[in-house]
Amino acid sequence: MRALMYDRYGDESVLQLREVPVPAPGAGQVQVKVTRASLNPVDYKLRNGMMKLLRKPSLPAGIGKDFAGVVTAIGAGVKGFAVGQRVFGSADALSGDGSCADALVIGTDRIALTPDAVSDEVAACLGVAAGSALQALTTIAKLQKGQRLLVVGASGSVGAAGVQIGHALGAHVTGVCGTSNVNYVKGIGSDRVIDYKTTNWQDSSDTYDVILDTGGTHIAFSQARQRLAKSGFYMDTFPNGARFLNKLTTSLFSSQHCLPFMLKTDAALLQGLADWAAKGVLQPRVAQRIPLENVPQALRQMEDGKVQGKVVVTLSAA
Repeated sequence: MRALMYDRYGDESVLQLREVPVPAPGAGQVQVKVTRASLNPVDYKLRNGMMKLLRKPSLPAGIGKDFAGVVTAIGAGVKGFAVGQRVFGSADALSGDGSCADALVIGTDRIALTPDAVSDEVAACLGVAAGSALQALTTIAKLQKGQRLLVVGASGSVGAAGVQIGHALGAHVTGVCGTSNVNYVKGIGSDRVIDYKTTNWQDSSDTYDVILDTGGTHIAFSQARQRLAKSGFYMDTFPNGARFLNKLTTSLFSSQHCLPFMLKTDAALLQGLADWAAKGVLQPRVAQRIPLENVPQALRQMEDGKVQGKVVVTLSAA
């Protein structure tokens, strides 16, 4: 089978398309024929070593986390899954696994059944981006109807999922994005849209119960907290050292919460994503559909900020 892999950290040139044996499932694992995968910024960050102080994949490593496909074999002790079922999930990149391959083996704690109403393309886009938004807003912040939510980077994959989820929960959603994406962000459920090219959301007098910063802006928390409610949550999906220090000091001296967000994928989260997608709440924005051999080029475009939405990798017929 084909698999896109790398032996050392670096730019897209370290990726190689290889022929490797089809992996056999071990105890508690299933083998999946991958029909669709999708790319995320974390893929190139792991590959180029940007995250190796926090997350260091075992080398050689495959590229890609999110996928959808069909169960083709089952390991010992597996319950709740059968050959022929459609599933989706997110590979454990730290173990060296990658979703940009014709097949993979994965533990049942990292997959869920794909609902009949959800295509493989949509399912393959959910794990990292929509999973981050869902976990941040529901598990951590526990966003409630009537609360005020600000999503920075609302046109990106995580941000757009945050807008959709916030709207579905009945929150008042404000999205921050660039001029070209204002109509898109309005269309997916934002009650108000701030064009960051003309308006700085920090200059407003508005306050929010939850601020989900998916744009990698790295504004100082001392500025962000001025727009945060007394017991509000500020979550940054691009955490740095300052954010972890902010988390500590804020927990000691304030009822506000500063949380550098790191996604924790499990079966319960994936099942939640399946439910939200089946209801039509989560509708990923697909920017490109590409074959496996075009993944290195697509990752370069993503790294250069030239992609708006998800890149879907087509591996076989759905």
